[in-house]
Amino acid sequence: MIKNVNKNKFVLFCILLLVFFCGCFFYLQYLEKEAIKEKKIIDRELLISKIRNSYSKYIKVKKDTILYRKDNDKYVKALKVKTEKDYTLEDINIDENTKYFYIEELGYYVKYQDVVKIETLSNKDLRYKNYLPFNENIVTKENVNLYKDNEIVFELYFSLDTQIIEKSEDGIYVEYNNELYMIKNEDIVKTYYKENTKLIEATSVPVTVYHFIYLNDDKSCNESICHSETQIRTHFNYLRENNFFTLTTTEIGKFIDGKIRLPEKSILITIDDGARAWNFVPLLEEYKVNATLFLVSSWYDKERFSSSYMELASHTHNLHTPGVCSGGQGSPLKCGNRDSLIQDLKASRETLNNTKAFCFPFYEYNDYALSVVKEAGFEMAFIGGYKNVTRGIDKLKIPRIPLTDYTTLEQYIRYVS
Repeated sequence: MIKNVNKNKFVLFCILLLVFFCGCFFYLQYLEKEAIKEKKIIDRELLISKIRNSYSKYIKVKKDTILYRKDNDKYVKALKVKTEKDYTLEDINIDENTKYFYIEELGYYVKYQDVVKIETLSNKDLRYKNYLPFNENIVTKENVNLYKDNEIVFELYFSLDTQIIEKSEDGIYVEYNNELYMIKNEDIVKTYYKENTKLIEATSVPVTVYHFIYLNDDKSCNESICHSETQIRTHFNYLRENNFFTLTTTEIGKFIDGKIRLPEKSILITIDDGARAWNFVPLLEEYKVNATLFLVSSWYDKERFSSSYMELASHTHNLHTPGVCSGGQGSPLKCGNRDSLIQDLKASRETLNNTKAFCFPFYEYNDYALSVVKEAGFEMAFIGGYKNVTRGIDKLKIPRIPLTDYTTLEQYIRYVS
C-alpha cells in the first residue's frame, strides 16, 4: 500500500515537473516571440527615422550616384551623377517601404542613402537663356556624357535629341536640367534642321563707351567725357524699358565667332580708365545692367568695383600715358620696348583674373601694338570707330561708340538701335 502511494507521489511529481518545464519552455518561447516582435517595431522605427533624416526639401546628390526612372513599378537605371549636384525633392509620406526620393527637376528617383540634406539650392548661371537657340538639333549616342568646365557632370544611359544653344570647337552646348552642358563632337550622331525659334537675331551689336560719371550734386567736371548721373539713368532706363540684353566681353567674342545667336536688342556697355567708375556700380545693380570696366589696374584697387554686374578687363597696368610715341596722343604701345610692354600687360592680366579682353589707351594702335597685345595673351582688343560689331570681324580691333556729355537721348537711341 505504502509502495503504491510513494509510486503515485513520484508520478505526480514527475507530471508536475514536466508541466513546470513545459510551462517554462512555452513562456520562454513567448518571451522570444515578443522580443522579436519588439525588435521588428524598433527596427522599423529606426528605419523610418533614418529615411526621414535623409529627406529634405533641398538635397545634394552624392558623387557617382545612379538615378532611376520608373518603368512598370520597377526602378530602371537612367543616368549617373558624376559630380555632386543639388536638387529639390518632391513632398512624400515616408514609411518603411520608402526606398527612393523623387527629384523634381530631373523627373528621376534617387535612393535615400545617396543624398545629403542642404539648406538652399545654389545659384545657377542662366544667362544662356537670353541667347537664341540655333535652328538646329543634335542627336547623340545612346550613352552620352554631359560636360561642364571639362568635367563630366552626367553620364546618360539614353540618347538626347535637343536644340543647339552654343557651338564650340570641341562640341555643342545644350540645355539640360536648366543648365548649359557641352556634348563632345564624338558623341554626336547627327545634326538636322529644326525651327526652334522665330525671334529675330542680332546681325550687329553696338558697344558703347563711358568714361567718368559724376553724381548730380557734383559739377566739378566740364569735360565732354564726364557724364551726369541723370544722363546715365536716361540711357539705362531706355535699355530696361526696351528689354535689352547687356553682354559680357566673352559673349561679344562668341557672337563674333558665330558660336552664339543673340537677341536683336543686345548691347555691350564699356567704361574706360576707372576714375569714378565706382559710381557706376550702384546704378548697374539698380537697373540690373551688365558693364565692362577697362581698368588701368595700377591706378585703383579692383575691389572698389566689386559687383556681379561689373566685369573687369585690361586698359594696361600702367601704360595709360600720352606723348610717348609719335602721332595722335602718343600711346606707348605703338613704339615702346617690347619686353616692357608685355611685362606690363601680363601684370594687368594677372591683377584682373587673367582677363582675355583689352582696350587700347586713347583708342590708338598700330601693327606693332596689335602684335604685343596678342603676345601678352589677349584674345580681344577694343578700339573706337563709331561702328557696330558684326560677325567675323578682327577680334583685336573691336569697334566701339564713344559717348559724351552732349550725346542726346535721340542720338543714343540711334546708336544702340
